Amino acid sequence: MKLSMRFKIFLRSFFLQTGWNYMKYQNLGLTFVMLPFLKETYKDDRDALPSVLQRYLEIFNTQPVMASFCFGALAKQEEAVAHAESLTKFKEKVTEWSSIKKGLSITTASIGDRLFWGTLKPLTLLISLFALLMLGVNFFEPVLPASVPLVYALFAGGLAFCVFNAIALFVKWEGIKISYNADENSCFGLTRFDWNKTIYNAKRFGIVLAVGMLLFGVYHYLKDFENIDVHFVTRAAIVLFCVIVSFVTRKLRIPNMYLYLATVVVLNLVCYL
Repeated sequence: MKLSMRFKIFLRSFFLQTGWNYMKYQNLGLTFVMLPFLKETYKDDRDALPSVLQRYLEIFNTQPVMASFCFGALAKQEEAVAHAESLTKFKEKVTEWSSIKKGLSITTASIGDRLFWGTLKPLTLLISLFALLMLGVNFFEPVLPASVPLVYALFAGGLAFCVFNAIALFVKWEGIKISYNADENSCFGLTRFDWNKTIYNAKRFGIVLAVGMLLFGVYHYLKDFENIDVHFVTRAAIVLFCVIVSFVTRKLRIPNMYLYLATVVVLNLVCYL
């Protein structure tokens, strides 16, 4: 794939969610992203393009960042479809293309949801809060300052934004190239990275960061032992209780959503009474 074509797909990938619908999800976005490549591939056979577009307008749904692996793999397989030497070969390649589209979209969705939504989003929030704490904005104070300096807020928010998007843009850009040059044996380049280990390490780093900030908060409240704030003790006990119950529900394979709902109900009842 030429660099210029890869760049076009990369730019258009930001519009994958455009036209999202409940019937076929990201099918319009996928077609929009791949359209320049399809026009280039079938430039000598424009009559075939409508039927090709029909295939891309079928159901497609995956995590937007990890979708880049689908773009490269589908592009490579589309070339095989376009250059099929017989009708039988053509049908075989189209069937393979459909299998790749379905299987890879499910795999990338699973990895992307766990990595970007379940791990990286919360981690960048923690990094932002940690940056504020290091800048002297002590949000553990019982009474928060009337205002936070604008430059501090912009720095903390910009740091979270840059960390998340630096990783996302790298995966978007490299994913197209890696999946286009890889084959099915390496799951179109997905096995090049140890995703489970990356997610595991990122989560552990987030836990260390969160525990560090909580310990700082505990130290801040308990440094004057004689003036312990009963409200702090109560809030700390509630948080500790929720964390313990969260681990218990995980062991029992109970969705944490039920824990969150129960916590909201109980706290609202307590506040009402």
